[in-house]
Amino acid sequence: MKELHRYILSVVVVFFGVFAQGEGTTIRVASYNVRNYLSMDRIVEGKWRPDYPKPEKEKDVVRGTILSVGPDILALQEIGSRMHLEELRRDLSNEGLDYKGSAWLEAHDSERHVAALWKSDLEVQVVNHANLPIKYMGKVDFVKRGMLELKISGEEGTWSLFNLHLKSKYTNFKSDPLSTLRRTLEGRSARDKIIKLFPELERERFLIVGDLNDSPVSGALRALAKKGDRVLSIPIECVDSNGSRWTHYYKKEDSYTRIDYFLRSPGWTELRNVSGQIFSRPDYYEGSDHRMIWVDMTIP
Repeated sequence: MKELHRYILSVVVVFFGVFAQGEGTTIRVASYNVRNYLSMDRIVEGKWRPDYPKPEKEKDVVRGTILSVGPDILALQEIGSRMHLEELRRDLSNEGLDYKGSAWLEAHDSERHVAALWKSDLEVQVVNHANLPIKYMGKVDFVKRGMLELKISGEEGTWSLFNLHLKSKYTNFKSDPLSTLRRTLEGRSARDKIIKLFPELERERFLIVGDLNDSPVSGALRALAKKGDRVLSIPIECVDSNGSRWTHYYKKEDSYTRIDYFLRSPGWTELRNVSGQIFSRPDYYEGSDHRMIWVDMTIP
């Protein structure tokens, strides 16, 4: 009988231990390139408009997407000035989604910026990595939009989110078609900075998110995945309701590609079986050429 009691007690202890390990805080994190949320020369309804803001019809679709997903933390790409970010935050609040925290990074692209919004119950420290150097075409240059870091703290500890928007495929150099080399160098610079911040990669918790403007097998993505034999990040796979993985539509070529990502640190093993989602709506292109990606994470 004593042996039976000991067995029952051990089962109870193991059960509650496993149950406790499954507890934690669930946070929804999203990444969204909102396509030129700024004032610029553009064609609107067939007419040339100099220094014109993003049309209201496009803004409505962008807000509708954000409101439908309702992320706790929203990483943004292609935001214009800080004023444009605050406009978006205000309009979301008027429609019932309040973001008390915001961050906006001024780097080496004067028009398009990375930014973030987050809800009030999160404790966030903003770290701006505006000057990430690269050597490009024989000259010292910098990652165009820098890298925005959010350090999120709670009872479960601290983790970081890095928001990146690597160089587009537009190029000024015939020797670098589609700016492939430049994106690879930008990826390496961001990677080296993250390793400097988190030297014990196998024990750290961080996410790299954003519009990386390249395919999963590109030099830029390989740079962010490994350095030598050291693994820097592992992708979190995202799919839409139909099982498709594309995140960007290039209308000029009528092509669909995957260029927006969630990458996790190798030490964040609790996210090993987590998958992300791609928000799909028929009129997504009216707001942006990108589709929002998001993931629900339970932080133990």
